[in-house]
Amino acid sequence: MNTPWMRWLLDLNIIPADASELTLVWERAWPSWVWALLVLAAVAIGMWSYARIPGRRIARGTLAVARSVAVLLILVLISGPMLQMKRERIEEDWVLALIDRSASMAISDVDVDTSRRSRDEQLRSMLRDNAETFATLDEARHLVWLGFDQGAYTLSPDASGDLPIALTSADGDRTRLNDSIEQALQRATARPVSGVLVFTDGRTTDPPTRALLRRLQADAIPVFPVALGSAKSVGDVAVRRVEAPRRAFVRDKVPVVVDIDRLGDAAMSAEGVVRLVDMDTGEILDEQPLDPSRPNDSITLTATPDLAGDAAWQVVVETGRPDLIPDNNLKPFSITLVDRPLRVLFVDGYPRWEYRYLKNLLIREKSIESSAFLLSADRDFAQEGNLPITRLPRSPEEFAEFDVIVLGDVPATFFSPDQLDMIRQQVADRGSGLLWIGGERYTPSSYVGNELSDLLPMRAPLSLPAIGTPVNMMPTDQANRLGILQLDPNSTGFWPRDLWDASYKWSQLYYAQRIEPGRLKPAAEVLATTVDEYNGAKLPLVIGMRYGAGQTIYVATDEIWRWRFGRGEFFPDQFWVQMVRALGRQSLATSGAPAVLEVNPRRVQIDQPVRIELSVLDAKLAAEDHASIAVVIEDEDGQPLAEMELQREGDRIDRYAATYVPHVTGLLRVRLNDRSVALAAADSR
Repeated sequence: MNTPWMRWLLDLNIIPADASELTLVWERAWPSWVWALLVLAAVAIGMWSYARIPGRRIARGTLAVARSVAVLLILVLISGPMLQMKRERIEEDWVLALIDRSASMAISDVDVDTSRRSRDEQLRSMLRDNAETFATLDEARHLVWLGFDQGAYTLSPDASGDLPIALTSADGDRTRLNDSIEQALQRATARPVSGVLVFTDGRTTDPPTRALLRRLQADAIPVFPVALGSAKSVGDVAVRRVEAPRRAFVRDKVPVVVDIDRLGDAAMSAEGVVRLVDMDTGEILDEQPLDPSRPNDSITLTATPDLAGDAAWQVVVETGRPDLIPDNNLKPFSITLVDRPLRVLFVDGYPRWEYRYLKNLLIREKSIESSAFLLSADRDFAQEGNLPITRLPRSPEEFAEFDVIVLGDVPATFFSPDQLDMIRQQVADRGSGLLWIGGERYTPSSYVGNELSDLLPMRAPLSLPAIGTPVNMMPTDQANRLGILQLDPNSTGFWPRDLWDASYKWSQLYYAQRIEPGRLKPAAEVLATTVDEYNGAKLPLVIGMRYGAGQTIYVATDEIWRWRFGRGEFFPDQFWVQMVRALGRQSLATSGAPAVLEVNPRRVQIDQPVRIELSVLDAKLAAEDHASIAVVIEDEDGQPLAEMELQREGDRIDRYAATYVPHVTGLLRVRLNDRSVALAAADSR
C-alpha cells in the first residue's frame, strides 16, 4: 500500500517513505455479517431505484451498479477507514542513586587492618570495586547519579574513569534525607522508577516522612539503603573545654583544667593520656592518665614556666586506639607569662606561730616581695618583710601595689571604714586576692556587719567555736582545679598520706574553727575538709569564694606550722605558696568567670531537649538576687535563634536553669543577655 502512486492518490506524504507495516484499519470496525447485509442492502437499493424506470436494460443496470457502489462508498466512509503505521519506542526504567556528601562522611570509623579509613574512602572503594556492576545496571536501566546533603543535585561522570561519577567533597553541613529523596523523585516525574539506591552513613536531620513513605508504597518504588561506616559503635574521646588563666607569673604552678567528654560505649573504657604541650618547643609540660572508671573526666594539668612572654600551649589527648574524630583531641590556647615578683601585704594582730613561719616563708621565697605588719609590735619594732612598711596603706593607690592581702587574727577596728572599703574595692575591682587566716580572738568574729563581711565565705553569726578535737585535712577536687593543695605529686590526689592519716600524730591540727556546711554562702567553694565527719558531715577547713574580679580564701586554722614536725618546711611552704600564688594570679587577669554557663547534653539530635544551667560563682553577683536571667541562642553565624529566661531554682540565688529544644543543626552558642553577668560569664556551645 505504501507505493508512490498510492501515496500520490491518497495524499500520504506525511507518512515516511520507508515506513513498514502500513495497514488499513477501521475507526468503527463492523463485523463481517454486518458488511454482508450492508452490501446486499446497497445492491437492493441500486436495483430498486431503477427497476421501474423505462429504458434499456444495460443502461438501467449500469446506473443501478453505480448507485450501489456509491451507497457502499458512503458506508465505507462512515466506518472510518484509516492507515495505521506501527511505531515502537522502548522507555527504560530509571534507577536513582543518591550519594551522601555531608560532612559526617569524613569521619574515620571503618577499621582496615591496623588503621582506619573514612566513610567517604569506604564509599569510593565500594564504587571502584563495583564499577562493572553499575555499568551493567546502566545498560539495563537508566542509572541517574545524584549527590545530596541539604538537597539532591546531579553528579557528573568521572573523566578519569576510576569511578562511575565524579564525587564532590564531603563537606555538607546538613543531611536532609527526606527532601533529597523527594527532589530525586521529582526529576523522574512521569517516568518509571524501578528503585532508589541510597549510599549514606544513616545520620540525618530530616528522616523520611509518612507522606514520602506512602508515595513510595503507592508507586511501588523500593528503596535500597547501602550503609556506610562502622557496623559497631566507635567511641570518641574529645576535649570539651580547657580552663586556664590568661596571664600567670613565671615559676608559678599554672593549673590547666581539662574537661573530657566520652561519647559512645567504646570510649567509656578507652585508656590514654592527657598532655599539656608547649607548641613552640614541643616540650611536654605535664601529663595525666585517662581514667576509664570516670566517664566524664576533669583533669588538672600543672606547668611551671620559666620564661616570660606570650606562650602557645596545647592540650592533647592520646588514646590507645584510633579515635573517631582526631581533630577534637586537641585544644590550643595562649597564655601571657609575667616575670615580676608577687607582692604580698601580710597583716596580723600578734606574733602567733603561724605568723612567724608564714612571714619567714614570704621573706625567703625569691618570687615574692612581702610587707609584714604586726599590730602588737611597739614603736621601736622594725616591721619585717622584703619591703618593710611603717604603716598600713591609706589610699587606693597604695593598696594597688599589692597582688595579695593576707589578714591574720586582726581586729576589724584596727582598720578605718575607708581602709576596709579600699580592701573590698581592691578585691572586687582590681582582682587582688584576699587570704583570711582564722584565729581565736578576732577573725572572723570582729568583721560582722562591716565592709569586709561580704568577702567572708560564711554567713553570720561569725563567732566560730573550735571543733574541740584534733583534725586531719583532706583537699577536695575543686582545690585540684585551682592548682592548690598539691603537696605531693607522687601521691594519689597530690595529697600525702602523712597529712590525712590520723596515725601520724604530727599532722593533726589541734585548733580549727567549726564551720557548719549549711552556713556557707551560695558562691562558696569548699577546698579542704576534715577527714572525719561531725554530725554526719565533714567540716570545711579551707573555703574559696569569688568576689567581683578577685577571689578570697578562708583558712579555718592557724596550725599549719605543725606539719614542720614531719618533713620540715616542705609541706607548710607548699601549702601557703600555692595558695598565695593562686590568689595573686587573679590580679594579672581574671581567668575564672564569676558565672559558669553549662549545657547538657552538649551533643543532641533535632528536637531533643537541652538543659541550660547558670551557676553564679561570684558572691557579689549572687547578692544581686535576680529573679531570672536572659540568654540568647545563636547559630554559627551569630544570628539569634531564640531568647529565653533562665529561672531561679527554688530558693537558691546562685543557680538558674531552663530547657531549650533545638530545631536546627550545627554549632549553637548560648550567650548571656543580662549585662550584669554577661561581661564576665563564659558562654557555652
